[in-house]
Amino acid sequence: MEYFYELFEALPRGGPGDNKSTKKAFNTIPKRPEQPLILDIGCGPGVQTIELAKLSNGRIIALDNHQAFLDKLTSNAKEEELLDHIVPTNISMLDMDFGENTFDIIWSEGALYFMGFQNGLRRCHQLLKNDGFLAVTELVYLVNNPPAPLIQYFEKEYPDIKPVKDKIDLIENERFHLITNFTLPESSWLDCFYLPMEEELTRLNKKYKSNKIALGIFEEMKNEINLYKKFSDFYGYEFFVMQRIN
Repeated sequence: MEYFYELFEALPRGGPGDNKSTKKAFNTIPKRPEQPLILDIGCGPGVQTIELAKLSNGRIIALDNHQAFLDKLTSNAKEEELLDHIVPTNISMLDMDFGENTFDIIWSEGALYFMGFQNGLRRCHQLLKNDGFLAVTELVYLVNNPPAPLIQYFEKEYPDIKPVKDKIDLIENERFHLITNFTLPESSWLDCFYLPMEEELTRLNKKYKSNKIALGIFEEMKNEINLYKKFSDFYGYEFFVMQRIN
């Protein structure tokens, strides 16, 4: 994992996303508390955490189990003079011990899948206050019949990937009311994530040119980038904003 983390610690974000999409999703939440208590699950280096602090004027528990990401978030929050609003917390999302009905809003960009999407929805339902809000980005097929090579790839990498409609059905079955959903633009993947990753991979491939283990990891990441460039019309991240049904 050390080579994986060395790559990701150098990137501005932990996955596809952008502040414009974060703001768009946040602004769809109706009747927000003036100072909401927010849980950001799998916050990574916290680009969206800082944006949420600016948008919400709330208190954000920023949760991740990799300390280097939290250190980066802390440093950036200090620079933005937002550290009073953000509590970096080193806990795995699998070990969350918050009380039920605690949070006004739960946020998770590209991370809830670690719990399994359905299990993540159920856990968030427990942690949210009555009529609280959940906003997540989740990997989806953008078409009903994706190409065979894509299906084969995700059967190994993320079997839970489904078309958007199937995810909406699951959301509603888990006692949430869907407020809105929209697809992240390609720029969220390329400009904000994969292009910086390509630059870092070039550097790391030179640094570890004799290390087969490291080079194998970097090749897998390069293959992931190439897959998206080839099949971006067929899959992506969908932003789902929903409200807890009691």
